[in-house]
Amino acid sequence: MVAAAEAISQGRQARNDGDLPAARAHYAEAARIYKDQNDTLAYAHTIRHIADIYQQESNLGEARTLYEESLELYRSNLNTKLLDLANTVRPYALLNKGQGNHDLAKKLWEEAGSLYGSLRLDLGVSECKAHISQLGQS
Repeated sequence: MVAAAEAISQGRQARNDGDLPAARAHYAEAARIYKDQNDTLAYAHTIRHIADIYQQESNLGEARTLYEESLELYRSNLNTKLLDLANTVRPYALLNKGQGNHDLAKKLWEEAGSLYGSLRLDLGVSECKAHISQLGQS
């Protein structure tokens, strides 16, 4: 049996190599392991990466489902790291913006900007402000 960390490493390598189906499969194996171990935060982090891959493949329905599950898990866990939450809100905002859900996208960009701001990550804050500004012009 492959350990979760090994599956993630293989998934990362496959993604870097451009083999998105293999990357998804490796991350899915890691997610299954984390879920079986009841490691909620590691599971949430892993399915967020799977959602990113789905979004990259333009499979937006699958991406949406996994982002929403990941966000629900992060928001319900007191041990969630703000950076993990912000890094999940951000691509979910991108997905909603791309699908024309501008009101939700704006709220998500504001949330991500606030999270990045609390972490003093100016680059993240700037990106969020730029997206909010673009949404205000559309």
